[in-house]
Amino acid sequence: MQNDRFDAIPIPKELNQAVKAGFKEGLRQRKRRHRIGTYLRHAAAAAAFVLLLCIGMLLASKPALAAKLPLIGRIFSMVQDKVSYKGSYDDNANVYEKDSGSLSPGKKVTPVSESSSDSASSKEAAGTLVQTSGGLTVTVSEANCSPQALYLALCIENEDAFPADFIKTKNMEGYILDYDVLSLETDSYYSIPGFTRKDRPAGSGYATPYYIEGEFADNHTFTGIIRVPLDEDLHLGDESDALPDQFTYYLEISDIYGELFQYEQEQLTDPDGNAVTIGEPVKKHYKGSWNFAIDITVGSDGNQVVSVDQTNADGVGIASVEKTAFEIRAQLLLPAGTPEFDYITVICDADGKPLESQGPNAEVYSTYRRNTDTIYVYVCDYARYMNELKGDGKKIADGALFGTEVHFQ
Repeated sequence: MQNDRFDAIPIPKELNQAVKAGFKEGLRQRKRRHRIGTYLRHAAAAAAFVLLLCIGMLLASKPALAAKLPLIGRIFSMVQDKVSYKGSYDDNANVYEKDSGSLSPGKKVTPVSESSSDSASSKEAAGTLVQTSGGLTVTVSEANCSPQALYLALCIENEDAFPADFIKTKNMEGYILDYDVLSLETDSYYSIPGFTRKDRPAGSGYATPYYIEGEFADNHTFTGIIRVPLDEDLHLGDESDALPDQFTYYLEISDIYGELFQYEQEQLTDPDGNAVTIGEPVKKHYKGSWNFAIDITVGSDGNQVVSVDQTNADGVGIASVEKTAFEIRAQLLLPAGTPEFDYITVICDADGKPLESQGPNAEVYSTYRRNTDTIYVYVCDYARYMNELKGDGKKIADGALFGTEVHFQ
C-alpha cells in the first residue's frame, strides 16, 4: 500500500515524547503527513581461484573491508531504488573521494567562511568527510541537490558487528519494507545567512535529519541515503532562486541507533484515566561525534516552475507547480483564514496514476521512473481523500474539489 512504508520510519525522540504527553493529557490531534590454449585457461582459472580464496580469507578476517572497497563513491547507484525517496541520484552527483575529501574530478571541498562567531564550530565541522568515533566510521560518499531537497549518501562501518535485529529486511518476519533504517541524533546548519550555526544553535528545536534509509552490505557495514527537505528547512516558498547555487551544509551526528527485538513495558494513562501498558522497543545506541562540512552545488537540470493561479468558485486551487529532477510539488491556494490541513494536494502522472510520496511529507511526490511531462494536480478534502479516494486515480479526479492539467517542457 502506498503509505505503509511510513509505519516503519523511526519517530524522533522529541516527537515520541510529545505524542506520549499528548496521550496522557487526552489530546487528539490529526497528523499529516516514510530499494544494488587449454592449459593457459586452466592455469588462469586456477590462479583466479587462488586469488579469490586469498581475498575471501582477507575479507573474512576483516569483515568491514568487504563493503568498504567497492562501495565508497557508488552508494547512490546501489541504494537509490531501495529507499522510500527513490531517484536517479547517481546522475550528475558530487562524488567525494574517501581520503582527500575532494569532489570528483579533483575539486577540493572548502567550507564557505562564516562570521567570526561561527569560526570555531566551522573549523570543527570542516574536517575530513571520513570520521571515526564511538567505534563507527562514517563516510560522506556522495551528494546530489535539487531546489527542493538535498540527498546525501553515507557509509557507516562498525568495528564490531551490528546487531542482527538492525537488519530487519532479513531477520524480521512480516517486515513490509525493502530497506533498513537507522535512527540519528543530529544538528545541522548552513553557510546561508539566517541559517548559520549562530542563527540555529545546537538543540534549538530546528528540524534536523533523524533517520537514514538504505541497506546493510554485511553485518559491519550500512550504506544509505539521507534526505534533507530544503524547501521546508529553509522556509522556501515558490521562489526557487532563494536557494544559492552553492552552499556548505554542516551535519553534526551525535548518536546512531536502531531498535532491537526486545521491549520494555511502559505505563501510560488514557484520556479516561485508565492505566495502559505499552511496549517500547529497546534501542542500541552508538554515541560519538561525527561533524561534517559538505560543499553542495544545486543541480539545475530539469528544474521547472509552472504558474497555474487557478481556483474553484470557493477560492480553492493551485498557485504553481515545481518540478525537479527528483520530485514535484504543488503550491496550494486557499481563501484567507482557511485551515490548510483540511485539504491535500494530489498529483497523478501522465497516465492518471497517483505518484508516490517522496519522504515523510505526503504532498511532495517522486518522479522516479514515471512519465511526468504532463501531470494532473488535484485538491481534495483531506478526510474524504483518506476515507474514499486514496490510491485510485479515477476516484481522485471525480471527487476532487479542484483539478488542473499541467505540462512541462
